[in-house]
Amino acid sequence: MALTNTPAWPQVPKIETAAITSANTATDGTGAITTVATAGANGRRISGLYAGARATVTATAVRFFLSTDEGSTWTYLPRLDALIPAYTVANTTANAGRVTVIDPEDQYTFLDLPADAVLGATIAVALGGGVVIVAEGHDF
Repeated sequence: MALTNTPAWPQVPKIETAAITSANTATDGTGAITTVATAGANGRRISGLYAGARATVTATAVRFFLSTDEGSTWTYLPRLDALIPAYTVANTTANAGRVTVIDPEDQYTFLDLPADAVLGATIAVALGGGVVIVAEGHDF
């Protein structure tokens, strides 16, 4: 985004999702990293980020990565690490396997992505049902 004296107002609301079933325990940016969200030409603010079980799962860690070169290289974002608890699907219970990574009620947790950056994620344990990641926010 170019330097300016005028505020950067949100332009395009965005909600993106990604599902992950394969494990990648590396934190050095290698291995399979699933794209969760892609910033527009002026950058993006992620104001809500959630991870949740899609089916009965064992516990797993979710890790997030940032790429500023369209996914060629990735930087680990340890402050966004989350633990998805073990969860058993049932008709009579709410999904307790969902965690809030970035809280829309807490602006200090928001994540600003630079122009054309990519947010990616991995899980530490392979899961048949997998984990779904939801990123809410807006492009500038």
